[in-house]
Amino acid sequence: MFYAGATNVPLSIKLEESNDLLFRLQHADVKYIMVSGTQLKKIRIIMDQLPLVEKVIIFDEQPGYREKEIYIADVYQIGKEWLQTHPIEQFLAIGQSIQNDDYATITYTSGTTADPKGVILTHRNYTANVEQSLSCIDIDSSWRTLVILPLDHCFAHVVGFYIFMSKGASVATVQVGRTGIETLKNIPVNIKEFKPHLILSVPALAKSFRKNIEQGIQAQGKTVTNLFWKGLEIAYRYNENGGDDRGKGWRSLLNPIVSLFDILIFSKVRENFGGELKFFIGGGALLDRDLQKFYYAIGMPMYQGYGLSEATPVISTNGPARHLFGSSGILVQPLDLKICDADGKELPCGEKGEIVIRGENVMAGY
Repeated sequence: MFYAGATNVPLSIKLEESNDLLFRLQHADVKYIMVSGTQLKKIRIIMDQLPLVEKVIIFDEQPGYREKEIYIADVYQIGKEWLQTHPIEQFLAIGQSIQNDDYATITYTSGTTADPKGVILTHRNYTANVEQSLSCIDIDSSWRTLVILPLDHCFAHVVGFYIFMSKGASVATVQVGRTGIETLKNIPVNIKEFKPHLILSVPALAKSFRKNIEQGIQAQGKTVTNLFWKGLEIAYRYNENGGDDRGKGWRSLLNPIVSLFDILIFSKVRENFGGELKFFIGGGALLDRDLQKFYYAIGMPMYQGYGLSEATPVISTNGPARHLFGSSGILVQPLDLKICDADGKELPCGEKGEIVIRGENVMAGY
């Protein structure tokens, strides 16, 4: 889509009310809608209010199609026929003509207190934030990630897709089920199949994973459960605040015990996540400190980050090289950030104010 010079407007499947969808589709002047069969009914309800829409491209074959609707396989066929009658250079010229400031995405805020705001993100916004993010966490072409987060937010775009694409690494998405519940049930299965090195997380997902881990431990009986909790207790003491605090001073004496519990218990937990997971990156909201300590203890750190849609979105993050429980990590580079009062005056550390960001990847609202 980007290479064809289009601007995408990703929308959440959780948008149930027709007005929520209608506002975004009208506000963004959408001309083409790409939709799954399960979501198609939402679009059909409001199609008569979308005169600018030229085509509705449907991912799943339907028994019948309404006006302007087309099955995606037919779109592929149209594309093949076009390429047979036009020089490939004519198609490639579209992507080659794209400029840094051309729109790539309009991503909408939640709209819980007022009409949603459309945040315009350009091609350079995305490429700049990819470069910035890699200043904190590096990956190579051998890495894999399973994207679990909704695809309507730029956190999943940048970290889940574009960073991995830039490194030639592998990306998978969760297998879609016939219902939302069935899709959720596919997550643990897909994790074990794909064996990701990195998973993006938000607090709700982190809590769900922890609950499943604890339930799995309890199902193995009292002895395993007691060993698990004892192992956590010792690991918490050994790790303290994480990072440079881990195993520091007298706590180094705990290293053999921590290693033993890791072999006996925690390594088995990690196998349920594919056995190759190096860490999670958490965003979207504040990740509870206790959750950070928990995942760090079982050998699957969940590094807290911070960002804004307007910043495409990564501003700071913890990572393997530098992290501290309860912090939002270090700034990506190059990027400047300061805390100011309502008049724009910079405030000293510890005082609340408004964030002011300066960097080439920051755009205004739409």
